[in-house]
Amino acid sequence: MKLISNIVSRFKPKQDVFCIMPWVHFHVTQYGTVTPCCQAPWQQEHSFGNINESSIEEIWTNEKINLFRQNLKTGKGDKRCEQCYLKEKQGYTSLRQVANKKYSHFNNIIDKPDSMPVYFDIRFSNTCNLKCRICGPWSSSSWHSDALKLGIIDENAKPLTYAFKNTNAFFEELFPLLNTAEEFYFAGGEPLVMQEHYDILEELIKQGRTNIQLTYNTNFSSFRYKNYHIFELWKQFKNINISASLDASGLRGELLRKNIDWETVIENRKLLKKELPHIEFTVSATLNAYNLMHLPDFHKEWVNLKLINVEDFIPTLLMNPKELNISNLPINYKQKAISAYLPHIDWIKSTTSVNKEKRHYMLNQFNNIITVLTKNKGEERAEDFIKHINNLDEIRNEKTLNIFSELKELFK
Repeated sequence: MKLISNIVSRFKPKQDVFCIMPWVHFHVTQYGTVTPCCQAPWQQEHSFGNINESSIEEIWTNEKINLFRQNLKTGKGDKRCEQCYLKEKQGYTSLRQVANKKYSHFNNIIDKPDSMPVYFDIRFSNTCNLKCRICGPWSSSSWHSDALKLGIIDENAKPLTYAFKNTNAFFEELFPLLNTAEEFYFAGGEPLVMQEHYDILEELIKQGRTNIQLTYNTNFSSFRYKNYHIFELWKQFKNINISASLDASGLRGELLRKNIDWETVIENRKLLKKELPHIEFTVSATLNAYNLMHLPDFHKEWVNLKLINVEDFIPTLLMNPKELNISNLPINYKQKAISAYLPHIDWIKSTTSVNKEKRHYMLNQFNNIITVLTKNKGEERAEDFIKHINNLDEIRNEKTLNIFSELKELFK
């Protein structure tokens, strides 16, 4: 954590709000707005600019982003960072904290105005083959028909949202920067069903940048797209980290991530492990009101099946929508969850691990679940969660309580 100590001594911030991201990270939303990171609001008024109106360099050096950097350096903080501040207040590890540790070696560029981003997160569109219950039409094109039925989008809204009016023009700007890039993060929508993702991989191979870090957030449902099999491209890269967005196993997993086939997920994991063992794989489970009680069992199941090592399972706290945030569940339900997580943490401690640093982080995340459930009484919005369940059950002709029987007590 050398960076943190250096920043404190040089800038003497009033509070712990510093984040390295605006010095290293360029994030474009599926709406074309450039924001501090994927946790920040995506609306135009909260952005540093729009990639369809300004170049990468213009946005990277403009007054808005420089003011944002100055606020973080001097300890003022920024309202766009509230997601991280709130997570930290609740006792959970935030993206800000993760980034400060991960990119601490970039301390030397903080005072260099001519430096360019080295870490890219470009959301080309909302293209996705799933319609997960924790998601919505803004991040999944498959959600469109359900969103119309629920009245959460205008009837004239289009299913697909594209970041770029001219993708080729953007690539002309982006591709020269790949020569000095250190990491490319692919998320969505679903990146493995986006043509632009494959265009970037082919360009990286063309430039001989196969040592770059490739990081994925993928629903892990399919390895084929058009004429591509992603394995043929991945075999050429040395540093790949996959975070699979899987929130529950079996029928629970299929209900939460609509259109996924659980047997295919299992086979995909076995195939990846066999053919590309060098890829670091993690189950990135979004912790929410649906899967709170099930997550420990899901974790144990995949470890026992030898699909992952014990440390390869990282729960991430869902903040919004609020009706799915575990903080807003009834106190009695939280206490029952605590009784399930305490022995699970003991089980984790009793196991052996391959990656001790990753294990330490994973244990912190599970301990933080206890902190959130204990310290945050929340608003007890169980009625909003119940409404969410009933609305989706009706339009999808599903019966959540037949699968998540542990939720029945919330309906009493």
